[in-house]
Amino acid sequence: MSIKKYQTIDSYLEEIQPDSLREILRELITISLDVPEQILTFILGKHDYSGTINVSGDDQLSLDIATQELFMQRLSTHLYSLLLGEETDENNIMKGTGEFIILGDFIDGSSIIRTRSPGAIVNIINKEGYTVAALTVSFTLYLRFDLATEIGFIQFIHDGDAFHVVRDSLDISPSKNPVFGLGGKYNNHSAKQKLFVDALDIKGKNRYGGCMVQDMNNVFEKTGVFGYFAPKLRFIYEIIPYLYILSKVNGDGFYITADGHEIKFEDIKPLDINKLTKMHYLHQRAGFVGGSKDLIELWFKIENL
Repeated sequence: MSIKKYQTIDSYLEEIQPDSLREILRELITISLDVPEQILTFILGKHDYSGTINVSGDDQLSLDIATQELFMQRLSTHLYSLLLGEETDENNIMKGTGEFIILGDFIDGSSIIRTRSPGAIVNIINKEGYTVAALTVSFTLYLRFDLATEIGFIQFIHDGDAFHVVRDSLDISPSKNPVFGLGGKYNNHSAKQKLFVDALDIKGKNRYGGCMVQDMNNVFEKTGVFGYFAPKLRFIYEIIPYLYILSKVNGDGFYITADGHEIKFEDIKPLDINKLTKMHYLHQRAGFVGGSKDLIELWFKIENL
């Protein structure tokens, strides 16, 4: 049995440079521990919706607002230059004095929270527009964290009392006992997309759940593929951080542009930080497919009908 290089999450974080990035991650992790209490309050409450429509055109859940406000109120402003989330509009852009930009979907899956566990996705970029860290949180019976930085991938949990490292590396390729989850209706898929789904159906089990964090957790545990061909997912704070994590766990993936082109992670241009406060840019959507390399290769082997 191999010995973990990182026996604790602290030993992993201590290697991260610069210090300000390490401090951002510590604060994000600490604040996340208070989200389950917010979830419980929401479930026991009588009012799900805030009565407004968010910038993406969806009914705004009170939990979405409360969770984003939790991070906005508690993250130290000296750590970031911009703090932006799914519920950000022109009136609640957070500006700080730090060097990094924090982009988050701080409660993913809130609309199905009474039947499935939600999650969170955070993308941290530098002033050149490149991702330097991606963190996801799964709010199950315990809190599961998946973190990728330039020093590698680590997965750890918080059991209510303490943190425990589950694994300090991950390799999801080639697929072994694959699962797949592809959003959207099969009859609405293109011919190529149907062939891809059919090929995956032969190799693995369909486990689509409707929460990106939990669906990607399945891929990380079992190997496989998750995706949404239609422009459903937020490019900046959902797709990019997961493509970054996949690059650290020997996975692969791509996003699908509005005109149908597939762009792999290594070919993604840096984000334009000057446009991040423009709502049409911040909340842009795209298609996404990501997972084990051998299964992603199936997509490119299918003749483009």
